[in-house]
Amino acid sequence: MGWMQGDEQAGGEPSSGIGSGLGSGLGRGCETRDGSGARAMHRGEAIHWWLRFWLWCESAWREFLYLVMPSECVVCGRDDAAVCGACARLLRQQCRTPFRAEQSADALVGTMGEVFVPAVAVGTYRDALAAALLAFKNHGRTELAPELARCLAKGLAALPVLLPATFPGVTSCDQLVLLVPVPSTGSGWRRRGYDPVALLLRLMAREHRLPQGFAVGALLAQRPRLPWRRHHQKGLGRAARRRNVHNTMYVRGPFRRGFHLAPNFAGVTIVVIDDVLTTGATLREAVRALESAGANVCAGLVLAAARAPDLGADAITAERLAENSFPTKMNKCSH
Repeated sequence: MGWMQGDEQAGGEPSSGIGSGLGSGLGRGCETRDGSGARAMHRGEAIHWWLRFWLWCESAWREFLYLVMPSECVVCGRDDAAVCGACARLLRQQCRTPFRAEQSADALVGTMGEVFVPAVAVGTYRDALAAALLAFKNHGRTELAPELARCLAKGLAALPVLLPATFPGVTSCDQLVLLVPVPSTGSGWRRRGYDPVALLLRLMAREHRLPQGFAVGALLAQRPRLPWRRHHQKGLGRAARRRNVHNTMYVRGPFRRGFHLAPNFAGVTIVVIDDVLTTGATLREAVRALESAGANVCAGLVLAAARAPDLGADAITAERLAENSFPTKMNKCSH
């Protein structure tokens, strides 16, 4: 498929470059247990002299870059680090347990409690994760991409566990799971100079962090809109967000000799990737555009959910449905 940007065979295999040899030359890490009782392996000292020399040169080059272009931690403000060690640990702890997040997004759940699009969030939009995402999206801190890509990889690994009924297992080479990023708007791309979600997915494919049978495909594009019809999602309410993104995306296929060809979705399952989930309006519009082109969208994956899921949401929904049922209303009228 010509519109794919990733390597569908680039799944959990280590790369053949020098970066892949670093792990094999490191000493045995010390084994500890964190607060949850899970084992944690910490990298020990390098065994080979050439590896110690390589790590020393890498550290010296990093210190030189911070001398020429000073940087500070986006979370705590510590000098000479995009994310300091303590804040990096906090970021990993926030993204340690992905969760189902569609119940906190109004656009992804119907009035009767039915789920339109199952969604998985890697973490909650607060603390270190919120600061890292804001700096990465709005302040040009692209050096945070490796940290955020590792967090997104945890969400990919958790998809089959959290969505066993809707997420298919990739058991054959004929079945492909395509990761489709939600595109940035034209004004956002001109302001940043890059697409944040697509940049993370390309980095994951380049570092071979995609599971086997997964690939990256930038299928969606934003429709051009008149300047007076462009509104930022941040300052809008729930209903206004849905109206603002309605019919704003379309599926683009390959171009051959001036003709626009529709992509072939035979044997392809789609997972839509976005950065932050608030009301779910943007994710729902991306799913609508893909499904209208004949794609099979099984789930959505986001880095952060703006609201944590309510553990009693199912009970509250059932209670409200019982209150609004016809027999209950008739009993109230009789009294």
